[in-house]
Amino acid sequence: MMERPISKHFAKILADRRVKVWHVGTYLALLLIWDRNRQSSPFQVTRALIMQLARTRSSATYHKYLKELEAFGYIKYLPSFHPKQGSKVWLVK
Repeated sequence: MMERPISKHFAKILADRRVKVWHVGTYLALLLIWDRNRQSSPFQVTRALIMQLARTRSSATYHKYLKELEAFGYIKYLPSFHPKQGSKVWLVK
């Protein structure tokens, strides 16, 4: 049986010792949205949706872990700063 792309991405992050539980929650939320968008990058996200899916209560926590996921090489993040337009995220292979 062939492994799904979402499983490959998730397995990679779980093997990384730098990654903490909040990284995993945030990344899983991003993976779910990416999968819903036919696994195409970039895809648009809103802070509210990511925070809800990742069970994050603080916007500071949300921003911290998105920046760290980008620094670790898992995503590319382009913030929107527009209240109605979502930010863009690319998953890095």
